[in-house]
Amino acid sequence: MKANKLTLYGSISLLIIASLLSCKKEINGPSAQEINPSASGGKQPLDPGFADNNMVLYWNDKAATVLGVPMNQPTRSRYFAMIEIAVHDALNNIKPKYERYALNEREQHADPSAAVASAAYWAIKGLGRQGTFPLDTWYNESLSIIPDGESKELGEALGKKAADAIIANRANDGFTQVLAASVNPPDGTTPGAYRHTNLLNLRYVPNWGTVVKPYVVSSNDQFRPAGPYAVTSPGYASDYNEVKAKGARVGSTRTTEEETLAKFWAENRPSIIWNNLARAVVGTKKLDAWKTARLFALIHTAIADGMNTCLNAAYYYYSWRPETAIHEGNNDNNPATTADASWIPFLTEAPNTIAAANFVSPPIPEYPSGYAIMGSAAGEMIRAFFDSDAIDVDLSSFSLPGVTLHYNSIDKASSDNAFGKIYTGWDFRKSVLDGQETGKQIADYIFNHQFKEE
Repeated sequence: MKANKLTLYGSISLLIIASLLSCKKEINGPSAQEINPSASGGKQPLDPGFADNNMVLYWNDKAATVLGVPMNQPTRSRYFAMIEIAVHDALNNIKPKYERYALNEREQHADPSAAVASAAYWAIKGLGRQGTFPLDTWYNESLSIIPDGESKELGEALGKKAADAIIANRANDGFTQVLAASVNPPDGTTPGAYRHTNLLNLRYVPNWGTVVKPYVVSSNDQFRPAGPYAVTSPGYASDYNEVKAKGARVGSTRTTEEETLAKFWAENRPSIIWNNLARAVVGTKKLDAWKTARLFALIHTAIADGMNTCLNAAYYYYSWRPETAIHEGNNDNNPATTADASWIPFLTEAPNTIAAANFVSPPIPEYPSGYAIMGSAAGEMIRAFFDSDAIDVDLSSFSLPGVTLHYNSIDKASSDNAFGKIYTGWDFRKSVLDGQETGKQIADYIFNHQFKEE
């Protein structure tokens, strides 16, 4: 795919979701003590066994800031994974506690904080993601609190090598071949087959799942789920009538709690909200820089591979959205479904003041639920990492400002995220359930095959 196609995609993405997404409020630069408790003076240890995770958390926040701007979620997940892998690799080339991904060049005398800052900075810069953010200021502030000397210089050099390595590793990953949006594949004509649900007649990134290389799983169809119900089946009728009632904009049977969950988990930046949840969990633990960087690398590769898997399966099965299904309910050869030509989903996935760019349902085929896959992949990764489902965190969402939900269970957060898509009117229950299982399978595979303890 030529560069002009990605430029087109950027324009389309901005048009579609500019009103839904916004930049995070800039966080003031860290103090020396916040990022590097030893910054009051003295020489850094040459081969540290422990380094505070403040620099990792600081640059993770900056990554979320620059990636919180309007862009499609598949692209966001790709960038986030690359940035976090760079940070992980930088640290593990100082002291190899965990398996590296793209760089294997030991430099035991490098300063860990300098390596982390440099890796994140050069990854963001190398990917062209800095935008109008003060990236250089953030970087210089980070370095200013690290004592000058050879160790700091080695850390800076190592971090850049880690960033360069992952960018080179993904240079031919298929991203430049991605079609931003297309009128193809054409609308289906048989019951259950996808029809476009927007005035622009667009399908989102239709070839992503076939051309983009996964990070850890062996292929994008390795964990492809079994497929949606046949539209003539009782299971389909049950799911149809559930989303028709629970996901309707007018006359729904949603409870107050279900409506809150629909709005809260409609945040269409899964990388951001799940990164925020992971940060909240980390805040309740005592983790060093290595463990924290590993967790972020695991989570974001799981989200990225989950997105790849979703798009592969979505265009393979090419299943219609509830919005179409309910309009066509009298033509699906299922006596247990009844059409409603005026039915629309409760929420609009990508609202826009320009009518043609106002996408009510997500502009990709329905099965499996991408939200469920990515949320389950991230949640399962957090559970596997800490070997526990128990958490104690407060979480907020861009899509429901002013509301904070408390979670004491990863499973509860993942389930709320997944089932919220029934209440928005975007997904059928089977799509959600199969998406959850797929996400868990992806996370378990990655956890057992990459970034392992050495």
